[in-house]
Amino acid sequence: MTKEKHQTHEQIIQPIQADSRRLAAQCQRDVVALNMPVYAPPSVHRLVFRSHLRSMAMDRLSDKLDQVTPLLSKQLANDQILTASLFRWNDQLFFYCESLRTKLGASKLLTPLEDLLETWPGDGTPRRWVPMMNIFHYSRPLSVDHWRRSEAPEEYTARIIYLRPEMVSSYIFYHFQLQEEQPGALGSKYGLISQHENLLFFYMEKPDIAESESYAGHLKTQHTPPNWGDVMDPHFQPWPDDEGERLWRPIECILAV
Repeated sequence: MTKEKHQTHEQIIQPIQADSRRLAAQCQRDVVALNMPVYAPPSVHRLVFRSHLRSMAMDRLSDKLDQVTPLLSKQLANDQILTASLFRWNDQLFFYCESLRTKLGASKLLTPLEDLLETWPGDGTPRRWVPMMNIFHYSRPLSVDHWRRSEAPEEYTARIIYLRPEMVSSYIFYHFQLQEEQPGALGSKYGLISQHENLLFFYMEKPDIAESESYAGHLKTQHTPPNWGDVMDPHFQPWPDDEGERLWRPIECILAV
C-alpha cells in the first residue's frame, strides 16, 4: 500500500519537475535576450506635462500666450531647448519640450500661464503642471547633433486617447517590445507617446522624418505581433460620443517654437 502511494507521488511530481526545468531554461534564454545597457543620462530630455485650465481662463489665454512665446524663443536662442509646443484639448493643456543638459520644469518655462491653471494635488507641494511618463518612442536621441532638426517642421501635432485601466500594463509591454525590437525602424523619428493616469498623449511632427542612424535596441527577440492594430484595439476605452475619430483624436496646437 505504501509502495503504491509512493509510486503515485512520483508519477505526479516528475512532470512538475520537468516543467520547472523547462521554465528555468526559458527564463535563462529570456535574460540572454535582454540587452540592457548601463544607464547614462540622456543628452536631450524629452518632457511632457499636463495641466487644467481654471473656469473663465480661456478669455485670457490668448494674451498670456503672447507673453510666453518670447520666453520660449529666448530659451531656444540660448540653446537651452531644441523645441517646445503647447496643445489644448477642452480645458486641458499639454506641453511638449526638449531641453538640453538639465530637465526644465513647465512652470519655469510657462510662468505667465500660472494664474490660469488649477492646482493639481499630490507630490507634497502645490503644482500647476504634472509630468507625463514617456512610455514609447520611435527613436531616441543619440546626441544633441543627431536630434537637432535641420529645419523646423511644417506642423506640430498631437493626439490623445484613453486606455482601459485594466489594460495599461499590457499596452506598455507591447510598446516596449516594439520599441526595442525595431528601434528607429518605424514611424516618425520624433514620435513619442506619454501617459498620465489612463490618458495617452501622442506627439508627432509633420512631415515624418525617417531615422537616419541605426542603433541596437534592448531586446534581441522578435515577438512584436504582425496584426498590431487588432492587438491594440481592445486596449482603448471608447469615447462617450460619436464625434470625431473612433480612437486617437487630434488636439489643437496653440503655440510652438
